[in-house]
Amino acid sequence: MLVAGGGPAGLVAAQNVAAAGYSVVVFEREPEIGVPVHTSGALSTEVMRDFQIPAGLYHPVQRLRLCSPGEAATFEFPEPVGCVIDVRGVYQHLARQAREAGARIETRTSVLRPILDNGRVTGCLVRAEEVEREVSAKVVIDATGYRADVSRAAGLHAGFDRFGVGAEYELQAPHCRQDELLLIVGNRYAPAGYAWVFPWGKDRVRVGVGLLHSDTREDARKLLKLFLDEIANFGVDVRDAHTTETHFGLIPAIGLAKKLACAGLMAVGDAAGVATLVVGEGIRLSMISGKMAGSTAVTCLSRGTWDASALGAYEKRFRNEFGFNLRFGKIINRRMASWSDAKWDQQVRFLRTIPPALLLEILQSHFSAREVLLWLALRPQHWLRLARWTTDALLDLLHA
Repeated sequence: MLVAGGGPAGLVAAQNVAAAGYSVVVFEREPEIGVPVHTSGALSTEVMRDFQIPAGLYHPVQRLRLCSPGEAATFEFPEPVGCVIDVRGVYQHLARQAREAGARIETRTSVLRPILDNGRVTGCLVRAEEVEREVSAKVVIDATGYRADVSRAAGLHAGFDRFGVGAEYELQAPHCRQDELLLIVGNRYAPAGYAWVFPWGKDRVRVGVGLLHSDTREDARKLLKLFLDEIANFGVDVRDAHTTETHFGLIPAIGLAKKLACAGLMAVGDAAGVATLVVGEGIRLSMISGKMAGSTAVTCLSRGTWDASALGAYEKRFRNEFGFNLRFGKIINRRMASWSDAKWDQQVRFLRTIPPALLLEILQSHFSAREVLLWLALRPQHWLRLARWTTDALLDLLHA
């Protein structure tokens, strides 16, 4: 099997297939796995446990604060449910797992295009140190990120035209609290997006701004400077702080790609558009998609068939498990992108009434009708408002 891209989705897929005894090669264009960093790395602690990530590679938190221009809501959890990961460390840990399972990882190697035979992907043309060569493979996994290079060239899907764009400073900030995730919404710092302050232990903190570039033409880097200049307005103490790194990244913000698998090829992670769009979380579902694709590849290789129908089992499984929530999250994302500051204030006041556990589910694009109904049962004052909102959202979903 050939994996194009050494991010979390591709590495998890590689580890699963190599562990089953099959030959796997991962091609990564950068000189080192996890360098440079393109993501803020906030996700649930449950994911860390599920993928057996060492505790030293993530910083758990149990407090979330959400601020709009005129309102604020704080949510406390009885135990850590969210965390900020050591992005580089986690990616390199996944690479070590893949290598230990038997996968070969070649860095400084670019995947130029897929090789096609009667519409079936049979390998890729790659380049390393100005030398090009063809590498054959029974199964190819596209983990090239938002560019989706292999999928687009193979005609699997057309790529993406709506992106979340994030700019971030990594600070050494000795006076910044380390127990709270802070999200800031509104049009001064993050029109059609949000700003954040994410601590990750040892006096380190990530301060960033993310925008949707199809919905605004503002420059995330300029807004990040403004946000940092005025960050004390949100009770964030960056006295004596200094910048250790700067990060910049893109994430598809259009929803799942039209197609995730064809003969010889599966798309995973950002190359498949798997990110949840309520807060633009990509790592969790990238790793899950990589695990599912790896499992499908093992089954297909063991049976000696990797046509569109066989590899399509991955797409069917992923859509069945996550498709509805991702579509619903996309609708919420598009609505939020157009909210005024007054609308954001109204929504934050409303969110103050939501139990912390339910809010956490919503932020991860988990939309459980049962949990919402249980909460609403004791709050008749919200029935009419939620009924109207849900009706509009479902109509949007039907027309999506």
